[in-house]
Amino acid sequence: MGPRLLRAARAVARDLWLYALLLMAAAALFFLAFNLGNANLVVIMAAGVVFGCLVALFIAARTRPAPKTESRPGSKPDILSTLVTPTVLVNEIRAAALVSYAHIGAVSMRKERNRAAPDNPIKPLHDRLRGEELLMDVGVRVVAGVNLKHLSETDVRIDAARRAVEITLPPAKVLMVYIDESLTHVIAHKTGWFSAHDIRLIEAARREAMEAMVNAALEGGLLEKAGQQAAASVAAIARGLGFEQVTVAPTLPPIGQHFEELHDPAALAKIVAPQTGLQAREDQAGD
Repeated sequence: MGPRLLRAARAVARDLWLYALLLMAAAALFFLAFNLGNANLVVIMAAGVVFGCLVALFIAARTRPAPKTESRPGSKPDILSTLVTPTVLVNEIRAAALVSYAHIGAVSMRKERNRAAPDNPIKPLHDRLRGEELLMDVGVRVVAGVNLKHLSETDVRIDAARRAVEITLPPAKVLMVYIDESLTHVIAHKTGWFSAHDIRLIEAARREAMEAMVNAALEGGLLEKAGQQAAASVAAIARGLGFEQVTVAPTLPPIGQHFEELHDPAALAKIVAPQTGLQAREDQAGD
């Protein structure tokens, strides 16, 4: 018997039951009508039957049968249908935007201008008259991370049967390099008797310090650490969405392509926001 035929049979049976109650109430009313002058136990029972039938009819008229969902015999509910789709998971991960890891240090820079060659016989006199020497510490922050907006649905593989997911992250890259003024100061800046301070010397020192710190950070595994931190953050998001087995694989960029341009003002402001309690690293770069 199909589901539709079964529902139709139940509806007919319900209607027949209501008609039977109605006939019982009508019979009892006729009996009372012919025995109004002879009140005995049978009459009282008939009145009770009328009252009970009327109450039952009222309740039945206001009650609707509960709808039942169709299901095939022997079928089990698909509990895995509650798992999120790759699209939903990717959107949740993209909402994190950036997962960054910072490297901070101070680079000691020494710059010279108009200095005589070491073999020049009048080097001491020349340097005292025309030379310029700058010695300064330059604080540099190198921020690397994973831009999760580059994550695509092809990077996410879901196994609904095992409630598992495998995610391949976009490559970790250097997101920003900038001078930390709180760690930057001039140690010594000497000029000759006939020379003046050249601002370009300080600018060159700052620029070279940034390049030196980036190279030192990359050699120290900055991108690997940024990828690991991003993997941990993404794994936490996936587990929060109901996955039990989560595998997140960080990746590295091709050689020479370790920088990424950021154009989101909010992301840039978040990275540059001052961080307290940070000190220069012991593994400083530079001379």
